[in-house]
Amino acid sequence: MNRTNLALTAAAMSGLVVGAATVATGSIVSEIGPVTIAFCRYLIGVLLLLPFAVRIRWTPVSPRDFVLILLFGIFQFAILIILLNFSVIYIAVGLAVLIFASLPLLTMALAIMLGREQFTYRKLTGIVLTIVGVGFAVGATAFVQDIGSMGWVGIGAALLSAFLGALCSVLYGAYMPRYPTLQISTMAMGCAVVFLFGLAVMEGMIDAVPGFSTMTWIILSFIGFSSAVGYFCWLFALAYIPPSNVTVFLGLSPITASILGALFIAQPLSVQDLIGAALVITGLVISLWRKEDADATSANSLNATDD
Repeated sequence: MNRTNLALTAAAMSGLVVGAATVATGSIVSEIGPVTIAFCRYLIGVLLLLPFAVRIRWTPVSPRDFVLILLFGIFQFAILIILLNFSVIYIAVGLAVLIFASLPLLTMALAIMLGREQFTYRKLTGIVLTIVGVGFAVGATAFVQDIGSMGWVGIGAALLSAFLGALCSVLYGAYMPRYPTLQISTMAMGCAVVFLFGLAVMEGMIDAVPGFSTMTWIILSFIGFSSAVGYFCWLFALAYIPPSNVTVFLGLSPITASILGALFIAQPLSVQDLIGAALVITGLVISLWRKEDADATSANSLNATDD
């Protein structure tokens, strides 16, 4: 498997893992504050990455790159999640998920503006199809409440969250070739843990942690493991393929969440979920289709016929 295909596999794994972590988070968010969950998941993630990170040779980081990587960690892990959690106070979860699904579109727009990618109608069509697919999957819960004046604040928070995710995805590309993926993952996630600690304490984490049940710790451990694996895969993919090709796989997250919800928490799987999954997969195929792959397949078929 070449590096490009390996990166595509990593991006797909990241999208699937985010969906699994979403289901797990939803099962405990009512008893634990969202900031506490974020702190615990990334702390566990860092602790899981550290044994591997200390075994590799770290590349010296310039002061400027060090500051930027740490800022990426704060925005990617802390502020993005806080904004998304804040948005669902004022709008339905389904609507927040649908707005966040615009992240690949925003990523493509930013990448084109910054000269990192070229515009193609094929990729635009594929990304739009994945967003429509997510809309089918979450449509039943996206517009269940009226949007008042504060609802627009929630919409703005969700959109800003997606924008930050897109911006970080594009800007990370300049640093991935310079440093090992594991090094950047550990640095960025570790910085987010430090940033989130004070906020989690303000939320009441110190009093809440002693009351966590064994099942809660198991779920938090799974979420932390998912974060470590998902973020490493995300950065690995960004090192080898365009950022919009990585973020488009986020369309798999709500689909994965729906399937896992049906399997583990008796959440019914609807026809809309199946249509959404089909549209997301179709969008991925269209967005990621490479002409050279098609030409190579045709050439191989012709050679086989000649033989």
